[in-house]
Amino acid sequence: MAQQDPTVLGLVGQHRPLLLYWEDNMTPELDDADRWVHILVTETLADDAVAAVVARFDAAIAADVAALTVDRELRRDLHASNVAQARALLGWIVSDSDEVTPPPAAHELARTVARRGLPLKVLMQIYRAGQTVLVRHVAEVAAERVQDPNLVPGIQIRLLERASRWINVSLEILTDTYAEQRERDLRGDVARRVETVRDLLSGELDDAEVASRRLSHPIGTEHVAFVLWTEGTEPVDLDAVARRIVPPDAGGLLTTPAGSRALWGWASGRSPEVLDAPSSPGSVRLAVGEPGAGTDGFRRSHLDAVAAQSVSETTGANPTVRYRDVEITYLLRGHRRAADEFAARHLAGIDGDDPVALRVRRTLSAYLRHDRSLDAAARELGVHRNTVRYRVQRAESLLGRPVGGPSRLAVELALLVRDGAPPKRT
Repeated sequence: MAQQDPTVLGLVGQHRPLLLYWEDNMTPELDDADRWVHILVTETLADDAVAAVVARFDAAIAADVAALTVDRELRRDLHASNVAQARALLGWIVSDSDEVTPPPAAHELARTVARRGLPLKVLMQIYRAGQTVLVRHVAEVAAERVQDPNLVPGIQIRLLERASRWINVSLEILTDTYAEQRERDLRGDVARRVETVRDLLSGELDDAEVASRRLSHPIGTEHVAFVLWTEGTEPVDLDAVARRIVPPDAGGLLTTPAGSRALWGWASGRSPEVLDAPSSPGSVRLAVGEPGAGTDGFRRSHLDAVAAQSVSETTGANPTVRYRDVEITYLLRGHRRAADEFAARHLAGIDGDDPVALRVRRTLSAYLRHDRSLDAAARELGVHRNTVRYRVQRAESLLGRPVGGPSRLAVELALLVRDGAPPKRT
C-alpha cells in the first residue's frame, strides 16, 4: 500500500465532517452509492465531458505551476498526460483492480520535466493542483446530479478515496521515471548540450566562444533556428528528420529534445528558405525562425521559430511555416480577442470554415499579396487565371465591396489573422 501523500491527507481532512456523516448514516445505502459512482464516471468518460475536465486541469495547473507558463512543449506534454490520466483514472475508479498503471503520456511528462532540469517538486505541484481540481469537480457533479442528498457524501468519499490512491501511487511510479531520466541526462554529451542550450536561451550564458566549445557547434556564426514537432500519436525519430532537412555538409546542426513530440534545432550557414518539412512522415511539422548570429541571434532565431509554431498550430497552415511569412499574424494576435473581432468584421461573408470559404480566402490572399495580379496568383495557387478571377469576384460579392482601394489593407490583415500564411496550392 502506497504511503498517503500529505496533500491527500489535507484534502481528506477538509472532508472529515462529511466522512463521519457517511460512516454513521450511509451503511444501508452502499449499493445505491456504488451505482451512482458508476453512472457519474461513465457520463464523465464521454468525450465532451473528459475534454471539459481536462480543460479545468490544464488551466488550474498552469496557474499554480509557474514553470509551465513559459514552456510551450511542457504544456503540450501536460495536456497529453492530463487527457490520458483522466481516462485511465476514471476507468480504474469503476474497475475491480487495485493495480495503478499510469499511461505512457504520464511517463513522457515526467521525462520532459526532468529533461528541462526542473526540480521534482514541479511534477508534484502538477499532480497536487490536478487533485484539487478533481475534488472540486467530484463535489460539483455529485451535488448537481444526485437528487438524494443523503447519498452525496458517500459518493464523494468513494470517488475521493479511489482518486487519491491513483494519484499517490502514480506519483511514486512517476518519481522513479523522473529520477531515471535525470540520471541519464547527467551522463555524457546530451546532458551538457541540454544544459548549455538552456543557459543560452535564458541569457545566463552570453559568451559565444564558451558556448561553441561546450556544444561543438559554432555559435558565433550565422544560424537559423527551427522547431520540429509531430501531432500524431505514433513515435517519430525527430533527430533523423532533422538530419534529413539539414544535411551534414550544410555547415553544422545542433538539436535538443523539447518534449516527447518536439525538437529544437539550429542550422549553421543555412537560409530559412532551404529548410522544409519532409513529405513523410505526414504528421511532422516544421517552424523556422529568421537567421541570427552570436548568442543574441541564437536566442532571437529560436523565439522566432517558437512564435511561428504557435501560429501554425492555431491556423493549420503549411507543414512548414517560416516566421517571416507569419510575423504580422503573430504580432496581431498579441490581443487575440480584438484581432478575431477585427477579422470577423472585415471578412464577414467569407469567414466560414467550409471548403468554399477557405478556397475563396486563400485565393484572395494570394491575389492581394501579388498586387492584384491574376497571373501571379494563379501560378502560386496552381490554378487557371480565370479561376482566380471567379473567386475574387465571388469574394467581392460576398463581402459587398471591392477588395482594392482603402479597404485593401484591412482585408489583407484580416486574412492574416484568420488563416495565417496560406498554403501555396489550393
